[in-house]
Amino acid sequence: MSGVFLKRFLIILYAAGLVGMNLPATQALFVSLVPLTLWFTGFICLFYFPKPSLSAYLTLGGIVVAAWFLEVVGVRTGKIFGVYHYGETLGFKVLEVPITIGINWLILLLGSSAVVEEWNVGGKIGRAALGAGLMTALDLLIEPVAMHFDFWQWYGDQVPIQNFGAWWLVSFFFHWVIQSGELTSKSSLFRWILLLQFMFFLGHWIFLQA
Repeated sequence: MSGVFLKRFLIILYAAGLVGMNLPATQALFVSLVPLTLWFTGFICLFYFPKPSLSAYLTLGGIVVAAWFLEVVGVRTGKIFGVYHYGETLGFKVLEVPITIGINWLILLLGSSAVVEEWNVGGKIGRAALGAGLMTALDLLIEPVAMHFDFWQWYGDQVPIQNFGAWWLVSFFFHWVIQSGELTSKSSLFRWILLLQFMFFLGHWIFLQA
């Protein structure tokens, strides 16, 4: 599958999801497809990973598991991101956390890493900090959409400031792992996926204001 065709297909996929999730007649169907879309995007990221090797895939798999486990601790204790719980939209859950969430972390990490590599600013620490900043900025758009479509819910229907600080710190650590493991790349596909994520959630945010 060519890069151009894949990028166009992803545009259609995410645009259809954006519109379908906001039309009453199709909302239930498209909301139910959210986990499949995330799994497909994650598969694309792994299949087209620019530096394939056993050690690379083991590290990426470790990030998925670590991110999921961190969410388990977060849900059970309320001490990391704040007090929240996952709804049904993201699919099958283990220990009250959808397994899809680890894939979502990986998608955002690879996308934001590709962006900061293109910028080529600072050393490993600087790029990790910038990558974490991009992910935290995206989370500002994600939160209201996630609550509206029952990805997850916050106690008192308020997103705590603690969540954004924790997002930055956790993202920084994972970005540092990626930088240290030489897993970085200037993949235009990964940058495209991150841009689609921003546009997807910005579109939803605009619909929510209407």
